[in-house]
Amino acid sequence: MSTPIYYTPNLEENGRKLGTVQDITSLSLGVGAGILAPGPLNGFLFYLVGYTLANAAFYTICCQGNGSKYFKSPIMEIFVGNILKNVPEYIMMWCLVYALVK
Repeated sequence: MSTPIYYTPNLEENGRKLGTVQDITSLSLGVGAGILAPGPLNGFLFYLVGYTLANAAFYTICCQGNGSKYFKSPIMEIFVGNILKNVPEYIMMWCLVYALVK
């Protein structure tokens, strides 16, 4: 089996679309956490579960279950790559909404 050939602009565009989905997901989860007001440990568990489910939906719907067609290393790029990058957005929205609700 030969190695696939990737077109760099397409990989960059796929990464941008994934980044947008992950940004919106982290902000939405932050709003949900602010409304539900979980404790610190449950709040981060809420983030990890929600973030993983959103990425799984992206993989299933957008990548049609074949991430290697759209990303060089799909598991790393989709599920692991930006998980820490989006934590500040999540915490910001969590605190903001919590302050507004309470």
